[in-house]
Amino acid sequence: MRSLMPRIAVVSLVLALILLVGVALVFSNSVVAIGKNATDATEVIIIKAPGCTKCAAAERALEKIGRDMHLNVTGHYYYSVEGHRIIKQYRAKDVPAIIIGMQVINYRDYEGDNALLESLIKGALANQTPNRPAAFTLPSNESTKQSLSAGSANGQSLNLQEISLYTISAVLGAGLVAGFNPCLLGILVFLAASVLSSKGKRRELVMMVVSFSFGIFAMYFLFGLGMQQLLQTEAIASAFRYILTAFLLLAGLSQVWDALRLKQGRPSLFRTDWALKYFQAGVDKGRFSSYFLIGALFSLVKAPCVVAIYFAILDLLSARRYLEGATYLFFFNLGVILPIIFLGGAIALGMSPEQVDSFRKDHRVGMRLATGLALLALAPLIYWQLI
Repeated sequence: MRSLMPRIAVVSLVLALILLVGVALVFSNSVVAIGKNATDATEVIIIKAPGCTKCAAAERALEKIGRDMHLNVTGHYYYSVEGHRIIKQYRAKDVPAIIIGMQVINYRDYEGDNALLESLIKGALANQTPNRPAAFTLPSNESTKQSLSAGSANGQSLNLQEISLYTISAVLGAGLVAGFNPCLLGILVFLAASVLSSKGKRRELVMMVVSFSFGIFAMYFLFGLGMQQLLQTEAIASAFRYILTAFLLLAGLSQVWDALRLKQGRPSLFRTDWALKYFQAGVDKGRFSSYFLIGALFSLVKAPCVVAIYFAILDLLSARRYLEGATYLFFFNLGVILPIIFLGGAIALGMSPEQVDSFRKDHRVGMRLATGLALLALAPLIYWQLI
């Protein structure tokens, strides 16, 4: 009987160990199941930019889908260290870019079609399997910024936005609208008449127009570069949208009101005659540097006529990469000065300043009204981030 006791003890110990292992396995399986339920949300990453209207639309689409299924959405700015790493790893090509698992939905995949975007997101979510590991960890620190112009793993730079001929044409056209206004025509007539009366040389007039235009271009371009850098900050970009909306409404109403005043024969609200004495002093000096400074000064005088459209363009360009935004800003400012070069060249070739001034007086009501209505139409589009 005693010989059976050790055997019974050993068997009991083995059975106890088997029971403990079974309990442990059951417990571990329950823990894993709980863990799966706790982390059942699908990881979704969106690459965005401050003030980006397209990014806001993509976030709204994700929020809408998130009402029906559990999503863990994390956003990263394209210029952040983590954003730059994710872009290189998954070869994102646009802002915004939505990454679900290993699938990337670029903006060019849906081109602003929200219904198509929602369909693409749902399709990507349906392709995810429960045992698929997380694509990457998602640190929350966005404080460190890194230039996107750094090379990727294969030594090539990554373009988030393509410089398109369509966008260049649109921006250039906006610059033409901003540049061709009664303020411009009035000052150009004054300067052309002053140069021709004092110098009497067409060549001098051409050099005046070139230097004057370059002064305007340099002032607006440098100011735009500074503003674009400032708008890369999310808090400033968000506040700027509200400020810009209010400014567009006020500027549009003032343009319409000024058109009504001019129609009634009353003086314009946007008067520039106070600056004529400074322009005349620069013309009297007859130096190219003086014409350049006149252009820089005129850019400030002209600000009430131009700044509303100018700020709206800056708001739209702030969603792009800095260098690409600077490229579009270049073409916008080129559009601003093209009317000056065109009309100045026409005067140099024989058109009299009186003809230009007569055109200004005959059409200034229409130009004011068109500008005002365009600004009023632009305000809600900026506010609701539809463009």
